[in-house]
Amino acid sequence: MIEEIEALMQHWGAQHGQVGDGGGLGSPMAMIMQYGGCAPRGTPGSRDLMMSAGGGLDHASAEVAAAVAQLERQSKKGAQLALLARNRYLAQPPMTVREQLRLLQLAEDADRTYRNWVHRLHQQVLLILTVRSATTRGRDRRSGTQETNLTRASTSKRVRSC
Repeated sequence: MIEEIEALMQHWGAQHGQVGDGGGLGSPMAMIMQYGGCAPRGTPGSRDLMMSAGGGLDHASAEVAAAVAQLERQSKKGAQLALLARNRYLAQPPMTVREQLRLLQLAEDADRTYRNWVHRLHQQVLLILTVRSATTRGRDRRSGTQETNLTRASTSKRVRSC
């Protein structure tokens, strides 16, 4: 088990439990329909719009959700690891290890196998998150070189024709 990934995935589960996976703020048209015009201003209560109004997952949780979705699309084994992730971190109330093993179609006394699966899940999520962060920073996946779109400035003077 990779402790940093475990903490990140537990955070994903907690965020998912609080706001779900839908998220997003309401549209202006829905607000007009709800209030019959503009929404009242100066209403009492919390000003935490992102969480109370369904702002969705934070960035770290959204990246973990995307990594699990990508893992599920990779292969049959990846789909099983994604199922393990959802059962281990998103289930409300939390599932026992025996229940998780039963859903993965493993023997119920295979504790060592379960820990190996969790470690493999953490490795795959770490790999996907690393690749995703490298591509969002503009780095090439293979070489790690910075991509630039700079053009070479010409040292010759431009000739204007009038």
